[in-house]
Amino acid sequence: MSHVYDIRRKVAILAALYLVRVLAVALSWGGLAPMRAQAQSGRAVEKINFLLDFTPYGKHAPFFAALDQGFWKDAGFDVTIIKGEGSATTVASYAAGAVDFAFADAATLILARPKGAQVKVAGIIHDKSLYAAGTLEENNIKTPQDFKGKRMGSSVGDAARVMFPAFAKLNGVDPGSVRWTDMTPPARIASLVLGQVDGVTLFLTEQPTFAAKAKEAGKHWKDFPYADYGLDLYSGGLLAREDLISNQPERVKRWVESTMKAWAWSVEHPKEALASFRKHNPAVDPDQAREHFRIAIKHLMTDTAKREGIGYIDAEKMKRTVEFVSQYFDVKGVSAGDVYTNQFTPKLFPKEASF
Repeated sequence: MSHVYDIRRKVAILAALYLVRVLAVALSWGGLAPMRAQAQSGRAVEKINFLLDFTPYGKHAPFFAALDQGFWKDAGFDVTIIKGEGSATTVASYAAGAVDFAFADAATLILARPKGAQVKVAGIIHDKSLYAAGTLEENNIKTPQDFKGKRMGSSVGDAARVMFPAFAKLNGVDPGSVRWTDMTPPARIASLVLGQVDGVTLFLTEQPTFAAKAKEAGKHWKDFPYADYGLDLYSGGLLAREDLISNQPERVKRWVESTMKAWAWSVEHPKEALASFRKHNPAVDPDQAREHFRIAIKHLMTDTAKREGIGYIDAEKMKRTVEFVSQYFDVKGVSAGDVYTNQFTPKLFPKEASF
């Protein structure tokens, strides 16, 4: 009996040691959740940082769905989402290697290429441009020409501000006549309502928030979408550095595919995507978040996306985007092939659901 007892005791000790070893390995990966993810996907989970173009609001809902629905985890990523401060800042940070992946504006990337940003768009999200200028009806700005000599407010890196000179020139306004006030993104609508500025720049997906804030102040919001005034360029997309594309193409492929799958799922399950967003961003008004997301879907699900799949970048439209930015901002030596790739974009054709 003592022999049997000794064997059982040794087996128990070995089992305990094995469990300790497993737990130690799990903790070295950052906890038990990554270990479970590896068991599901057969791949060790990599901790990465993902930098947005802006402070999260409703248009970013699919990224939070990617977290909660396991799209990134199944692809081998344990993702931390980091808020941005404008596309110009995001592109510069990503090009410098500060984060693993990023989401930012295509036109802003084109401007950054001559400054050494070796980055490409690897999946377009805002297929139709979201750039806009906004004001209050009380400011009597009825046409783009009325922005001449006005006071505009925006953060320095805001993509719509970066593109404002092109919008102005297209519509007969000298960009130099506009006076800019630098401010944080949340300060724009407050400054506008208080009369500290006459107009602001924004993405159309922000329009529901701006309109609601103006209404609270007893005033009336008005916006000028650049795309309606001759400036329909490619806008926000998933970025990938050229060194990663060359040296780690399988990693980039997993990232782009899993992220685009999250967007496709979110188009078909918008209520669930918004629920994920609200869980992580409870301070954002739920009604406004829903409208933000509706606008984002509208600018994702274009005729090109329905024909080629979401995320696909049309060569001619990117060529027009590059040529336009080069012309209006005196950019030299940048071609369409320098700034995009379709090699990682999956063929996904989601069906829109009402919400």
